[in-house]
Amino acid sequence: MNYKKVIIRIVTGILVIFASYFVLHIYANNKVINSYAAGFEKNPLGDYCKNTSDMVLCVYEAPLFQSKTNLSISSSMDKIDMIIWVPIYGGDLKSGLVITDDNAERTYHIELDENFETDIKEYNEILVENQEAIDALKLVIHKEWNIDL
Repeated sequence: MNYKKVIIRIVTGILVIFASYFVLHIYANNKVINSYAAGFEKNPLGDYCKNTSDMVLCVYEAPLFQSKTNLSISSSMDKIDMIIWVPIYGGDLKSGLVITDDNAERTYHIELDENFETDIKEYNEILVENQEAIDALKLVIHKEWNIDL
């Protein structure tokens, strides 16, 4: 058996698999970007962002070997950021909030379920306190990306 041919076939197989994944990833990523970043400007970091009133909306490209990208919306006045994780190969959206409390000098990172709730009691109270600002973010998300949370 010629070991040189075996090694060349193995290396060729690995390269073909990697190239196929790379092409599939670029295609899926571009499909997500085209769906959510229409009307957004590409910034020097390669992200797509848009300013609306006191909010900043961004769409990020998924890095290689990651299956999710994210959409974000930030409200500078309320100091609440919402993140929506979008799977580039299909699946359900997931969301979370980053809420900054200047009085307590603390930032809360809250992952939400499909009912827009969390299991942590302390976080549920924070959600209730900030419900008006959260609803404003959800309204902009629905208007811009047609996503109902």
